[in-house]
Amino acid sequence: MLDRLIHALVKSRNEAADDVLLDALRLGTEREQRPVLTALLRRATVRGLGGVVGLYDKLPEPLQLHVLRNIRVFHPALRECGRSDDVAQRLGAMKLIALGRQGKLTYVLSENLHNADESLSKAATEAMVALARWASTQARALQKGEITDQWLAAAADAAPDSEGAPSAVTEREAAYRELMDQRPEIEAAVARAMDVHRGRHGQDLLRATLLLADWAGSKTLAILKTAKHGGQGPMVRRLQQPPASEHVEAFLLGASHGMLRSHFGVAFSHVSEAPVLDALLRKTHWLRDHQLQLCVHQVTRGAWWEEGDLDRDLERRGPDDAARIGEWVAASGATDVLQDERLLRLRQHAGENFEARLRLLRVAMRRKKNGATALLQSYLGDPDERLVRMAAREIVRRRPPEYETMLLQRMTTAPPSVRRVIARAIGQAGFEHYWQRFDRLPRPVRKQAGRAMLKILPDGVARLRRRLADGPVEQRIKAMQMAQELGVAEALRDALIQLCTDPNPKLRSKAVAVVGEVPSVPSEVLVDRLVNDSDARVRANTIEALESRPMERQFVPVLAQRARSGDNRERANAIKAMAGMKVSTAAAQLTLMLRDERPEHRISALWALRQIGWWQLLTEVGRLAKSDGNLRVRRYALTILRGIAEMQGPAKAQQAGQPSPSPEKQAG
Repeated sequence: MLDRLIHALVKSRNEAADDVLLDALRLGTEREQRPVLTALLRRATVRGLGGVVGLYDKLPEPLQLHVLRNIRVFHPALRECGRSDDVAQRLGAMKLIALGRQGKLTYVLSENLHNADESLSKAATEAMVALARWASTQARALQKGEITDQWLAAAADAAPDSEGAPSAVTEREAAYRELMDQRPEIEAAVARAMDVHRGRHGQDLLRATLLLADWAGSKTLAILKTAKHGGQGPMVRRLQQPPASEHVEAFLLGASHGMLRSHFGVAFSHVSEAPVLDALLRKTHWLRDHQLQLCVHQVTRGAWWEEGDLDRDLERRGPDDAARIGEWVAASGATDVLQDERLLRLRQHAGENFEARLRLLRVAMRRKKNGATALLQSYLGDPDERLVRMAAREIVRRRPPEYETMLLQRMTTAPPSVRRVIARAIGQAGFEHYWQRFDRLPRPVRKQAGRAMLKILPDGVARLRRRLADGPVEQRIKAMQMAQELGVAEALRDALIQLCTDPNPKLRSKAVAVVGEVPSVPSEVLVDRLVNDSDARVRANTIEALESRPMERQFVPVLAQRARSGDNRERANAIKAMAGMKVSTAAAQLTLMLRDERPEHRISALWALRQIGWWQLLTEVGRLAKSDGNLRVRRYALTILRGIAEMQGPAKAQQAGQPSPSPEKQAG
C-alpha cells in the first residue's frame, strides 16, 4: 500500500506532493526516509530537492552519502537554494557544493560571501577553502600516480553492479577530467574573492589562494603579477614568512617574482617545523630550474650555510631534519667540494640515527659519476655494515682516481660482505692487469705476483675457471699455463679433465700435460687419451705425463706399441718411458730409431739417448756425426759429442797430462 502511495506521489505533477514527501522525510524514521528520498530524487523538482538541501544536516549519515552520490541531480536546486530567503537552505546549498566538489557552482559561494549575515559569509568562505583544499590534494595525488580513497569509493558506489572494476588508468583519467572540469572555476572564484572581499574572512581566503597557487599557470598565483589586485599585498606579506607545509608550492613559485627574491633565503633559514622543512625539501628538484636558481641566489651561493650559521641551525634540529637539509644542499647548485664539507657536518650531526645517515648517503649517490667522493669515503668507516657496503659499491661504480688503493686499505678491517664487494670490484681490474702482463714477466716474478694476486682476490680461481671454459684457443692455453705455474690445477681439476676431450688438439695437448701433474686425477684418464686420441702430439704429451707418475707394468704393452709409432716425438717419449721402467727392449728400439731412414726420427732418437744417458750407443752417435746424409742430424750428433767431451775430457786430460782430444777424433 505504501509503495503504491509513493509511486502515485512520484507521478503527480502537483507541488503538494513535494510537501508531503518532505514532511515524511522530516518526520519519518531512517527506514522510512530512504524510499522517500528516492522518490524525491526520481521527481527531481527544484521545490522537492531544495527541501532536501535544507534538511541535509538532519539526515542520517547513510542518506547524506546517498545525496552526495547523486549531487549532479541537485544542480538546479543548489542554484536556487543559494539565493533563497531560507537561511537553512542557503547553508545547506553551500555545504553541499563543497562536499560534492561542484566547482562550477562557486559563483553561488561568491554571491553569499558578501552577505551581511555573518553565518552566510563564513559558510561561503569555508566552502571555498574546502574546494581549494580538494583541488590541491587531488592534483598532488594525480602527480604521484595515486587515486584517492574518496574517488575509489565514489566509483564503486556509482557502478555497484558492474561486471568488473574499472582499471586504474580509467579511474585516473576520470579523476583528471573531473579535476580539470572543476578547478578553473574554483581558481577564478577565489582570485575574484581576494580582489573584492574586505571582510573578516580575508585570512581564510588567503589560505585558499595559496593552496591553489601550486602550479605556474594558476589564476591565484597570477595575483602576484596583476597590477592593483586587491589580494596582492596580503599574498606577498604571507609569502615573505616561513611557509606552512600545505603552502610549499606557492612559497617556491612565489620566489620567482621580484619582490620576494630577497626574502626567500631569510625565510627558509627560519623554518623550524619538521613537516614544513620536509615539504620544502621534497620540492628541491625545482631548484634545477634556471629561473628559480636566479631568484634564490642567497641559497645557491651558500650564504645560508656559513659554518657558524649552519652549526647554530643544527643545534635546534634533530638528525632527521639534518638529513633533509642534506637534500637541499645537494640540489642547491654549489660545487661538490663545498657540498661535501656541509654534508660531512650533517652526517656527524646525524650521530647514530641510521635513517638519517642512509638519506645523506643516497644524496651523495645521486650525483653525477665524476662528482666528489669525500662523503662516500667517509662512509667506508661507518659502524653499520649495510652503509659501508653501499658506499663501497658506489665508489666502485664511479671509479675515482686511486680507488683501488682506497678500497684495499679497508680489506683488513671491513666486514666479510664488504670484503666480497671489494674483491669482486678490484678483482676484475687486478686479474685483468695480471693476465695482460703474464707473458711479459719472467717466470719467477710472474709466479710470485700470481700467488699474491690469489691471496688478495679470493675469486681469482673462479675467474681462471671461466677463462678455461670459454674464449679463443690461445687464451685458454694461457689459462692452463697460468694454472700450472700458480699451483691451482688441483682446484681446476674438473675443467682440465673436460679439456682433455676438447675437439681442438692444441687444447687437448696442453690439458693432458697439466692434468698429469694433478695427483688426484687417475692414470686411467691419461691412458684413455694415449690409446684413443687421434693426435700424435696429444699422445706424446700423455706419455710424458705418465712418465712423471709411478709407472705400472700394465702400461708396457701400450708403450711398446707407441715405440713403433710413425710420429717421432711420440716414439721417442715411449722409448724414454720404457727405459725408465727398465724394459729390456728399450735399447733395441732406440737402436732401430737411430738407424731409421727418416731424419726427424734419428734426431728424436738422439734426444732420447741424451735424456736416458745410454752412452754404450756412443758409436752410433759418432757414425751419425761423421757420415749421416742430413746436415741437421750431423749437427745434433756433434752437439751431443761435444757435450760429452766437455764433461769427461778435462778429467782424462789431467790424469794423462795431455790435452783432451777433439769430438771429431773421439767419434773416429
